[in-house]
Amino acid sequence: MPRAFSLRGIVEGFYGPPWSDEARRNVLSFVAPLGMNAYVYAPKDDPFHRARWREPYPDDEQTALADLATHARGLGIRFGFAISPGLDIGYESPADRAQLVEKLAPLLDAGVDWFVLALDDIPAAPGLAPRQADLATWLHGRVGAARPGASITVCPTEYVGTRPSPYLAELAAHLPDDVSLLWTGPTVCSPHIGVADAAGWAEAIAPHEVLLWDNYPVNDGTMSSRLHLGPYEGREAGLADVLGGVLLNPMTQSHASLVALASAARFLSDPDHCDTPAAWADGIDRVGRDRAPALRALADACADGPLRVAADLPLVPLVAALDDEADGPGWISAARAVGAVLREARALPSVFGGENGLADPLAHEIAPWAAAAGREAEAGLAAIRLIQGSRPVALVDHSGNGRAVGPDADFLLQAVFALMFRWSGARANTEVVFGPRFAIYPAVVQTEGGRPAVDVGLALLEDANVIDRLCRIALREYERWREEADESVRAFVDGEPRPVAADGSFDARGTMAMVRSGRLVTRARPGEDLPVRDRRFG
Repeated sequence: MPRAFSLRGIVEGFYGPPWSDEARRNVLSFVAPLGMNAYVYAPKDDPFHRARWREPYPDDEQTALADLATHARGLGIRFGFAISPGLDIGYESPADRAQLVEKLAPLLDAGVDWFVLALDDIPAAPGLAPRQADLATWLHGRVGAARPGASITVCPTEYVGTRPSPYLAELAAHLPDDVSLLWTGPTVCSPHIGVADAAGWAEAIAPHEVLLWDNYPVNDGTMSSRLHLGPYEGREAGLADVLGGVLLNPMTQSHASLVALASAARFLSDPDHCDTPAAWADGIDRVGRDRAPALRALADACADGPLRVAADLPLVPLVAALDDEADGPGWISAARAVGAVLREARALPSVFGGENGLADPLAHEIAPWAAAAGREAEAGLAAIRLIQGSRPVALVDHSGNGRAVGPDADFLLQAVFALMFRWSGARANTEVVFGPRFAIYPAVVQTEGGRPAVDVGLALLEDANVIDRLCRIALREYERWREEADESVRAFVDGEPRPVAADGSFDARGTMAMVRSGRLVTRARPGEDLPVRDRRFG
């Protein structure tokens, strides 16, 4: 049997509009066959979960929660309910304690046997840990008396780091041993979580079980402009021996979240043998179905985030190769590769335009990013057009007939303004595609002394958009042409000059054809298209 994480699931714990009840059912039905076995209800902006925790749920919402718990059990998924009273609870108040139990009573009656006392994202205060532990201990007893075998998990106020702190020591010392504690890793959205990280935290809260609240693919707060469609990665397989389980915090977009959740399900079920690229591709296929190629194009453009840096986006090495080849004849092959990716991205608004509204829930969720990808692609293709226009190019057929054109100042004048216009439109995007221009992550970490701090290097990311880089390369190459302003064209085949007629035709028979304008040179092979259409050929 493969080694697996015992608890593999989801915590709906983001800020922002909670999922609909239908979305929750759809997600659970999707992930259960993939091996997920846990779900915790904890949406921060459900007012009855946090801000108005004392108030009972309206009857229809209470019924929906009970039905959701039944639906989860039918799928083999353990259902947990979280309540977050930490903003204003009187920890020792008999009235507040009574209201807390009254709030949970209908869920106990519905068969729920797992409750999370969420005390996260509240101000720290001296003496907080023993008061929280006392409340959790009392609740543990009341819940256990009402439903034998019921369990309590606590999300502590300090939930990041890898080392002990006075708060954690006090909290752990005063809690019943069978109360588990949630942890988000070394930081809030942890790029990498290793066995040593988890072991350090487990030691800090011993003897309590550690459950990882894994903040991926969540995109709330400062990340709301992001669509995290990248794979689940950066977690060591050996964590299965240290953690009691993993709960992923998804995006507000429930359908789009399924890409990362499917990838995670594969890893959590068999971390030793998980093929991350294959798991990611399988998730895209399952979610995208007949639109999987288009979804893959968007996922490639939105694969960066807390777990993957923008430099690892698939387009980045292609643009880097174009930059490297800019001085030589091979630039055209590199530009062709970049253009192919951008044309796929340009088509995304027509695939995920969201014109069908809620009837097409996936398109409805991702349409803004598809539209942003289209604008970024238009800017990128304008950059390719300017690079191509600043160089001599040739078309050669399989019979060896060639036609060459040199740079044209009038064409380039239009092309450079077109690029600046398209680039301006792309830079106005609210949604992040092909890497962020400016991004903030909630990178809270522990100091050496166990105190909270912000890792500025993780928290701020600037100038990481690959389309910006491509546009700058294009303008640089235009400037290189402008320094010479050479509009001539000469042809060479196997190093020998070939006459170019007034209409640009030349004899291209031979092994290798090249065309030159001043110091700029381009290779031409039989049957190869140009990276983009070129008006110089009529």
